[in-house]
Amino acid sequence: MPPSPVPSPRIADLDAARALFAGLRNATVETVAVAYLDPNRRLLGMRHVVGGRDQVVISIRTVAVDALAFGAHGVIIAHNHPSGDATPSARDVAFTRALAAGLRTLEVMLLDHLVIAGEQVTSLRTMGVV
Repeated sequence: MPPSPVPSPRIADLDAARALFAGLRNATVETVAVAYLDPNRRLLGMRHVVGGRDQVVISIRTVAVDALAFGAHGVIIAHNHPSGDATPSARDVAFTRALAAGLRTLEVMLLDHLVIAGEQVTSLRTMGVV
């Protein structure tokens, strides 16, 4: 199949990332979405994993395997909090740190982890976690 004539969107900043993950805002169960980006921050592909009412699980291994399969240079991960509170949990922070470290060994950068609750979005990069 020939390459698509339409270029993939460029996720260059927090506003672009918010727009990319906007579909998570009103989900009634926790869902995680992972965006895999090329060196110019163009979208290569995504993975979505649907969880339960208050938890979703994705493994570092899954993110790493996808990153390698896409040839990604960067990853942005986002998940929603159906509770309406975009404050990252201690588990969110620990996972983010572990994911960043794991991806670094593969020369892939975790660019951000966003927690989305309605119109609220918390960036763990802005918080200094990533």
